[in-house]
Amino acid sequence: MLRRVLILTLLWFLTVNISESIDLHWCYKKTFKVSVYYSAIPWQKFYYKWNFYKERILNWWWTHWASWKAVFNGVIAAPKNYRFWTKIYFPWLWVGQVEDRGQAIVDAWQRWENYDRIDIWGGKWQNALMRALSFWKQVRVWYVCPSYSKIKVWFNYSSFLIFENFFKKTIWWIWMYLWRKDLWVKVLQDYLRKLWYFHYPKSTWYFWKLTKQAVVKFQKDYGIKTHYYGYFWPKTRSMLKKVLKKRWLYKDNYVKDKIILAVAKTFKTEKEKKKELVLKDLKILKRWLWKWYNTYEVKILQKYLKKMWYYNWDIDGYYGDETIKAVSDFQFKYGIIDKSNKYLAWYFWPKTRNTFKKVVLSSIVNS
Repeated sequence: MLRRVLILTLLWFLTVNISESIDLHWCYKKTFKVSVYYSAIPWQKFYYKWNFYKERILNWWWTHWASWKAVFNGVIAAPKNYRFWTKIYFPWLWVGQVEDRGQAIVDAWQRWENYDRIDIWGGKWQNALMRALSFWKQVRVWYVCPSYSKIKVWFNYSSFLIFENFFKKTIWWIWMYLWRKDLWVKVLQDYLRKLWYFHYPKSTWYFWKLTKQAVVKFQKDYGIKTHYYGYFWPKTRSMLKKVLKKRWLYKDNYVKDKIILAVAKTFKTEKEKKKELVLKDLKILKRWLWKWYNTYEVKILQKYLKKMWYYNWDIDGYYGDETIKAVSDFQFKYGIIDKSNKYLAWYFWPKTRNTFKKVVLSSIVNS
């Protein structure tokens, strides 16, 4: 429990302190499908595609981007309709800049994608691979900002989730076959041993004949028909997970994921915070107001009339001649009353109140 509280506190601190200086005045919200990719280097302890050369084919060298810049923290790949150097603000992760394109990075409704695809460069080496696989693919609402925005471009990599029990969690996305040697193979052997398919006393980390025989036996026992017997591919992975869950030998653990996603969802931009405060004030305005009223509601009314330059006197909560003049000017401007029913200018009544709230939200919040 203490650990969860510390994680929440740390993430709250990071998001609050990082976000203070962001100006989203010229930005707009957009829903993306987001993934993370990385740069492999030789002699890593493990690779997504088993070895460095296969990983290089998947991700090429990733040393320079389509914009011809060298790799740096903050690079993102976006569809071709996004201009180079466009900024995308990722609450609680910080800001990326469009510097790259990719064949799989497409607009919405292409390649069966419901949203524009975005790829974040997560760094180099095996830790970056862990970051990428833990993030996997997520649908997020983020902010697109113009290329000329003066926002520092970088990602706070410490805010990216890395799964606890990483290899047990991510084995269901890994293709495995002969000659692979890493911790994913060990996890597979451990699971097969629990189901009495792998009989070697110790896990070898090496996908060789004994492991292949165990996988083949499992595939045949559970009716998995394939031309690739002995390969740990999607159908086999799915069936193994299903069997382990049924026998209470595997349980998904989303505790840490839920904590971080909860922090992300509670994070608010400056604009959203301002809107909340304004809505809180406007909620108080629900009664008819007229001359000689002296209440807190009149103070709220005067406060926002002053912000919109209709009222230039003290905010005293008294509905006197100055407030009547300000309210009538507002009513005449927005066509709520005209000269034929001028006496209604004395009243802050429902039609005036509803229009007033809409104007305040559009002018104050977006200012």
